[in-house]
This record gives sequence, structure tokens and C-alpha cells, in this order.
Amino acid sequence: MRHHSTQIPESSKLSWMLLPTKKNTDTVQSTTDVLIKAGYIHQSQSGIYTLMPLAQRVVTKITQIITEEMERVGGQRMSMPSLLGPEAWKKTGRLESTGSELFTLTDRKGAQHILAPTHEEEVTSIVKSMVRSYRQYPLRLFQVTRKFRDETRPRAGLLRAREFIMKDMYSFDIDQQSAISTFHAVEQAYRACFDRLGVPYVVAEADSGNIGGELSKEFHFVSAAGEDTVLTCKCGYAANEERARGRGASGADMYEVEGSEQRVVVPAMRRPNLLKIKQAWPDCGELTLEHRKSGEEVASLGQMIALDEVCADGDYLVDAAVDGLAVEGIDNFSNVEVGDWHTAQSGDACCKCSTGTLESQTAIEVGHIFYLGDKYSKALDLLVQHDGKRQPVQMGCYGIGVSRVLQAAAECSSSSRGLRWPVSIAPYLATLVPLENNMEHATSVFATLSNICVNGARVFANNVIVDDRSYLSPGFKLHDAQLLGIPITVVLGQKFKQSGHVEVQLRVPRLEIATCVAGVDVTGDGYEYKAFVHVDQLAEFLVCALEGQF
Repeated sequence: MRHHSTQIPESSKLSWMLLPTKKNTDTVQSTTDVLIKAGYIHQSQSGIYTLMPLAQRVVTKITQIITEEMERVGGQRMSMPSLLGPEAWKKTGRLESTGSELFTLTDRKGAQHILAPTHEEEVTSIVKSMVRSYRQYPLRLFQVTRKFRDETRPRAGLLRAREFIMKDMYSFDIDQQSAISTFHAVEQAYRACFDRLGVPYVVAEADSGNIGGELSKEFHFVSAAGEDTVLTCKCGYAANEERARGRGASGADMYEVEGSEQRVVVPAMRRPNLLKIKQAWPDCGELTLEHRKSGEEVASLGQMIALDEVCADGDYLVDAAVDGLAVEGIDNFSNVEVGDWHTAQSGDACCKCSTGTLESQTAIEVGHIFYLGDKYSKALDLLVQHDGKRQPVQMGCYGIGVSRVLQAAAECSSSSRGLRWPVSIAPYLATLVPLENNMEHATSVFATLSNICVNGARVFANNVIVDDRSYLSPGFKLHDAQLLGIPITVVLGQKFKQSGHVEVQLRVPRLEIATCVAGVDVTGDGYEYKAFVHVDQLAEFLVCALEGQF
């Protein structure tokens, strides 16, 4: 039976929350398993998840941080429909290029619709219909909505789902210079977002993919669960594997282009970067390592050679081993295109500094920003009259996977013991666990926690949950407290009855704690810290222990 109280709101009691109440004996093998076991998400079908109350609170906090930072750079929040017509998508060419990843449906009248994976076409059409003068620019419009993608193989929970929550911003400027300035302003806003989210991240140079554009950066959480590879240097250079530039190997390999007599030359033992090559020659066929023709035979063909810039540097090509034969200099070839055609790898010399080497890290992409130029405005005839010229509006787009951030943050911070949320996005800051029939004292401790002020703000208000489930054993409650990953657990046990002391358990990623309250000893292993604190010192202790976390 639930106990009603006017002092602790029902919304702050675990007995009122929909949570699993059975101990799951199955082996937990992934963070997705932990999120399901802890009651954060529920799998409805492959690639589709329900966000349960705890996860919804995390998403709300992530969204609040993003909204504040987007509004700080002039973003205006809106909400566009998930159901879109295909006409604008046909004009931009994305209806065909996106292909099978699009969810499409037909209504009762036979009209075709798209479940939106992104909204470049829609927002461009809206701006075209409403803006009449260059004086109405710049515009920075954003939304936080559900998106849809027909993933071939949904996996890793919310990391690769078919329905997901995303923040997408679209910028509109009258010229390229203004648009690039917007790109850099939003990049700084993104850095502010990820600083506040409290998970270590890397900003990497990136390819624009099907979105298009000329300038692109990705934001990654470093995690073994990631599907991306990021190459970084201590000098600050970072790029994803597709874009990274590195220098290292000696010798060269020559690849044959399927269906032609063209060749690609890259440093020995390196994979050609197909993305870079396809961008330069969209019709380029498959590449096969050549083992037959000599350098002289290739030169006599008079065909274009894609020569990697590393091989063309200085005397590198002279006497380099191409198929085991010497190639006497670049002049032996006609129509040579020198460029960055190989895939960089860990251990390569950094292209930005002269002393560093690249290190490879597995990462989860959680944000991506693009300078689009006129790809969409030109296709959809969004023009602006300015300085005597009528020209396409310059655009940018900026995305953060909100539900993806939820799981990625869990991936980066959880362990076999349970989840461990950063303070900024934890569903609650503290859970209060009354044991030993101490429920009657929970109200006063709840009030103490709720009134704690940090930098003048009552950060614990509406951020404390009480485990009032009288039908559960103390052991189960403490197990749940650890599993849920709430940063602070305050236990009212035997010592509270005897001397007014509560046990405080701190599970905060990257917490550096020192003894900051006289007479309070803190013990821990870097993952979890514990201390017995008199209830009168509880507020002082928590403010001190969590310094710098807000």
C-alpha cells in the first residue's frame, strides 16, 4: 500500500515510479542490458525503444542544456512535422540518394509521405515562403524532435535505433563569410554543450556524407563501444578515420581501377581511402592491388594516376618500391593527380605539427555540424537580393543525437556495478534510502537535501528521489541505488538512530574528492566514495564534495 504524504511529493517517491521489481538473474552483457534492467528503457521491437520515466528525465536535462546554449547564439526553437512530402526531397536528389534508409508510406488517397530522418528540405521551404528581405537574415532555427531511419541492422540500443530523438539547427546567412562565421559560433556553442554534459569528448574533422557541404566537424565520446575511429595528436589535431591525414610509411603500392587503365599509388601497406577517391572521381570503380605492370608500362598507357601526396613529397617516389620495381620520378606519368588518397593510421606523423604522432581511439559520434553552402537553397530556389545580386542563401546544419547522448554517456561511465551518471544529466542528484524503520525521519532529511544551494541555486530541488518501497529488503534497495547510477545515495541506517549520522555514497564520474569537512573521513576506490556525515553537516559536505560539478 502506498503511503500518502503532503511533505514528500508522490513524484519524488520510488513507490510511484514504474520500475522493474524482479531481480534479473540473466547475465548483463552490455550497457543496453543495464539500461533495460534498471528500468530506463524498454525495447518495443528491433531498434525501437520506449523511454521510461528515469530516461525521460535524463533526456529533459540534456535537452535543457542544448536549448540554453542554442538560444545563447540566437537559436529560435520550433517544431517541424515528422511526416513530410517527397517533392522537395526529389528536387535536392536526396529521395534517391538516401534510398532504403527512408521510411516511406502512402495515405488512403495514394499520396506518398516520408518519415523525416532530417529536415533540411522542410526548413528551407519554410524560410523561402516567409522571408522577403535580406534584412531578415541571419536566421538560426532549431528543434528537438523524433527522427526515423530504416537501419539495416539496428544495434547497441539507442546508439543505432530506427526511431531516435535529435536536436537539429539550421542556419541561413546572406553570404559565405557570414555563414562560416555562424558555423564557428555554433561550434563554440556545441563545445559549451558538451562541456556541460560532463563526458570527455573529441572534436574531429569529418566528411559531410549524404548531408553535403564543404566544412564538417564531428563531436565524439571516447568509448570502446563506439563504431567510429578517431585519430588524435597531442597538439590538438583530431579527425575521423575517413578524413585524417598522416605521414609515415616508406615505399609505395599501386592499385588498378576496375574497368579502366587508371592507377592509384599510395604509401606501401596502406589502404586507399575510397571515400576521398570517390569524392574526386565519383565514377571510380573498385581498386585492386596491382602485381603485374611495371612503372614504365603504366607510364606508357598515358592514363591518369592518383598519386598520394606522401609519395610525391621530395625524393619519396624516386626508387620507391611499386610492385617491387623502381619508378623513376613523377615525370614518367601523364595526367597525375596528387592528393591525400591513403587512410591514416595510429603511429603516423601528425600532419599539423612536426613532432607528434597520431593515436587511434574508438569513439561514439554524438554530434555533427556542417557548413552546407548553397546545396539546398540552390536546389529549392531560396534566393536573396543583396548588393545588387540575387544569389542562393548560404546554409549550415547542426545536429546532436539526444537519445544517443543518453546511451553514449552511460557507455562511457557505467561498469559491472551499474550506471554512473554525470551530475548535469542524472535523472536525480540524490536518492534517499531509509532503512531500519527510519521512514518517519526521511521527510526532514529530504527537506535538507532539497534546500541545498550551490552558487545561489537550489540545484537539489525536484532532484531528490526517496526509496519508500516498504515491501523491499534493505539489500535490494541498496542494490537498486547502485544500479540506477544516481550520483548521491544518502542512507538512513542504524547510525542515524544512534547519533544522527547518515551514510553518503558518491558515484560521480571523474570526481576528485578531498576531506573538506572537519571530522568527516572519506574512503573510496575512485569509482565510489563513502562517508558518514552528521545530518547537520550534510549540506556543507555535499556542496564541498561536488565543487566544480555544477
